[in-house]
Amino acid sequence: MSFQKAKLVELVDFKPPKGAESFYYKVFDGVMLRVAIWNKKTQKGTILLQSGRTEFIEKYYEVVNEFIERNYCVAMFDWRGQGLSDRLTSDPFIGHVNSFSDYEKEFEEILDKVYEDHCPRPWVGMGHSMGGCLVASLASKKKQIFDAMILCAPMLSLRMPKLLEYLVLGLGTLSKLGFRDKPLPRPEWNKKKGWHEIPFEANNVTSDKLRYKRSGDLIRRNEKLAVGGLSIGWGYESIKKTRQLSNSNWTDLVLVPSLLLNATRDKLVDMNTNRHICSKIPDITIVDVNGEHELLMEKDYIRKKTWEAIDNFLLKKL
Repeated sequence: MSFQKAKLVELVDFKPPKGAESFYYKVFDGVMLRVAIWNKKTQKGTILLQSGRTEFIEKYYEVVNEFIERNYCVAMFDWRGQGLSDRLTSDPFIGHVNSFSDYEKEFEEILDKVYEDHCPRPWVGMGHSMGGCLVASLASKKKQIFDAMILCAPMLSLRMPKLLEYLVLGLGTLSKLGFRDKPLPRPEWNKKKGWHEIPFEANNVTSDKLRYKRSGDLIRRNEKLAVGGLSIGWGYESIKKTRQLSNSNWTDLVLVPSLLLNATRDKLVDMNTNRHICSKIPDITIVDVNGEHELLMEKDYIRKKTWEAIDNFLLKKL
């Protein structure tokens, strides 16, 4: 199967790891997704690395390189509506999805139609935030699709005031006739104004200023990478999905060895709820890391603890 080549954005001092194969793949409903694969000739296995909301392949170059140094194949793709995959709204800066089932369908199709032929087993499904939510959801439905699972501050829960949660659910229900792709709340920047970076001091994902700036520099290099406020539909679907995961019987659903990396200073997901959910997985390792939401984009000493947990888990379980 031949694919249309896709470009990867780079900075002078932050380039994609060598040997990348990057291309576009059209999924079930015609949406084009950007895919990148590294080191596929290894026999050690593949890290199927899934990013969070608003993120893009380029942000993970450092992480990809660290897995390559450990001799793993690494495979990533940009979710629909973000990165350099197709956007879903007239304003490309709005983070939107019609249904989380669309994410799951495209994920499963990429696994079956692309990774199956290019990525050596064993497979480790690894996801951060929204990516962790979708890795866990797929693992619960397709019990043998991964050989192991790593969830990094996964969006199995949301830290959201109940009043706001009910408001989003109400708006999502009422707006099924055509308003679900509208922003909630209205972003500070949009198609007309262009991208506007949140100051480091106001960010709620990392305490590492240099890595935070680097992500912004990548967007400054190509503003098409940027995603801002979420849509009413995305908020509605995310609440539905996390409620479903909270009420699932994980004891019977996830049968592969799993690692939960809990960020103890997380402001976006509830680490205690995540612990409660994942503790039901029969073969679970839970490690608390004293960092903010993006553990893999944190300060070096926090990343060191994170990597120690990942290395120990893979050594014992894969």
